[in-house]
Amino acid sequence: MIDEANYRRRMIPWHSSRWWAKLLFYNFICGAIDGSKSVITTQSNFYNDEARCLAAVKHEMKSEDMDLGKTIDQIAAENAGETLEEYRAKQSLFQRLSKESEKYIDTPSSEWPPIKFNWDLSLESQRHSLDGVSPEKFAEYYPAGFLLGFVTLQEFDKKLCHYSRRDEGELWKVGSQNNLASLIVYLSEGRPISPPLVKPLESGEVIFNGGHHRYAIAKEIGEHVIPIHIQPEYRERIDEILHVRWEYA
Repeated sequence: MIDEANYRRRMIPWHSSRWWAKLLFYNFICGAIDGSKSVITTQSNFYNDEARCLAAVKHEMKSEDMDLGKTIDQIAAENAGETLEEYRAKQSLFQRLSKESEKYIDTPSSEWPPIKFNWDLSLESQRHSLDGVSPEKFAEYYPAGFLLGFVTLQEFDKKLCHYSRRDEGELWKVGSQNNLASLIVYLSEGRPISPPLVKPLESGEVIFNGGHHRYAIAKEIGEHVIPIHIQPEYRERIDEILHVRWEYA
């Protein structure tokens, strides 16, 4: 049986190969930036750098290359476990929020719109704690899913390793300014956001496997308690490091 995705890749016209090569180049560069293999994702991850790269490639396409643009969208949607319509809707959302967020880059939180975290704690949304993992890949690599717990941000911050922690004055100096600004707008619209994914370290600290910008905003606006996700095998070690109120325990 012919693999449809591979078939579409082979059928890309040679006269458009320059755009395909450029797409691969952007994917390579973006993968080197953040290690993510996602193209466009849901909830908090719509603003990732690879999505920006794809948008840049498609923006430069001429009208005769629109078939290639559709092929790129179809492949990206399949990689994200989404329909073409879902993928394009999130592309559109990303572009709008990216543009609207430019005015918030490097601004103090006093100039931000009101933010209230709409934490998505559903089991089916656990994969969004990672950056761009499709439902199939999540089921393959995390068959047991994640455990959900709640921690006080003050205690959590003390146990967070320096690599993940945002100290005073570092809000706009660490991580992606574009991603942070886009998330500010995203959250101000009450959109759902999954808990950050946390992992214990041998040093007695914890580190983020996903969710740096979520945490940074929560800390900046003075959130008292935040939810976290962990892999089940880390629960005993996490309990030695943090006081966690586990859900479904």
